[in-house]
Amino acid sequence: MQLAVQSSRMYAWVTDSACCCKSQDAKAIHGLYMLHSVDTSYQGKLRLDAFLTAQVPQASRGKLQASIKAGNVSVNGKQELKTSSTVRPGDHVQCVLLDAPVMHAIPEDIPLNIVYEDAHVMVVNKEAGMVVHPAPGHATGTLVNAFLHHCGLPPVPLEADIAPDESPEQQLSESDDEASMLPVAPNASLRPGIVHRLDKGTTGLLVIAKDEYSLVHLSDQFRARSVQRTYQSITLGCPSPAAGQVSTNIGRDSADRKKMAAFPLGSSRGRNALSGYRVVQALGDGSSALVEWQLQTGRTHQIRVHAKKLGHSLFGDDAYGGAGGSAVSAIGRGKSLRQAVVWKALKDLNRPALHAETLGFTHPISGDRLQFTSELPSDFQHTLLQLSNLQ
Repeated sequence: MQLAVQSSRMYAWVTDSACCCKSQDAKAIHGLYMLHSVDTSYQGKLRLDAFLTAQVPQASRGKLQASIKAGNVSVNGKQELKTSSTVRPGDHVQCVLLDAPVMHAIPEDIPLNIVYEDAHVMVVNKEAGMVVHPAPGHATGTLVNAFLHHCGLPPVPLEADIAPDESPEQQLSESDDEASMLPVAPNASLRPGIVHRLDKGTTGLLVIAKDEYSLVHLSDQFRARSVQRTYQSITLGCPSPAAGQVSTNIGRDSADRKKMAAFPLGSSRGRNALSGYRVVQALGDGSSALVEWQLQTGRTHQIRVHAKKLGHSLFGDDAYGGAGGSAVSAIGRGKSLRQAVVWKALKDLNRPALHAETLGFTHPISGDRLQFTSELPSDFQHTLLQLSNLQ
């Protein structure tokens, strides 16, 4: 099956789901005209949005669905507005992707728990529920909005290459998970850089660059894996062995783009992800555990995916099997009193039990090695107590 992509800027062929672009990166596909032919050897029916998602993996399903609804897609020369319409072998599909919307991050007076700050970098202890970066559907109340206000910066134009049907922490592309620049007006005296991110429900330490040189320097440290990061988590069950390393690739889950998935290390799917772990303490009778993680890479949802890969999802992590009935079954062990405690603990925490505890990096200007530690937040400590007291 082949897909021709043509524009004044780029010509590319897509065979099956692999894309080879001559000179432009994946983001260059916005607004391009594409011709798709459904493989005549394919048997059965296929949804239009599913077909396009498979052929254009660089675009989110939400963006493709929006392009269909906007009238930018036709099948055999006839405009098709229904995302659920069916394509069949031999059909010819034409598609023009909608351009990415222009967004602005507006400065907002939102309190920040600042652990360290100088003229070049800032280290923040992020609270649960705060999204790091603005996104469609969540353009306000983010750490970036708060940072702009704190530094006295003007509104920042952003290009949103994000599906509107995904939550902000799920909207990161695989290239954004470890180092990403927040673009600002070219004449701004400061260029804030979000060097790495934490999921909405994750608490703990995060560094922000306040100028372009610091951004590049810190980003290089992340790429070189010289930034020291440890996380504390609560898992369902107690991992065995008690210490080890999880080494996989991590990429988008083909069955659910809002999630990530583990693939064999070195495979063609996703990017390599390495996580060291150790059991700090078995809780109660071992039905859960306090587990420390040390990241060697920084992929989207890395610890959450690797915990699931171990068979011990993070407590409270609904997306990866660590909440609801799964948690109650794993920890409650069929006993009504235990199950009631687990249900209450899930409700009280209401997020994945994950905290970015330590952060160490080299200061981009002074060259000093900086090391920071953040205590476990009160809700995390409360959950530890609840699960430790199980009989």
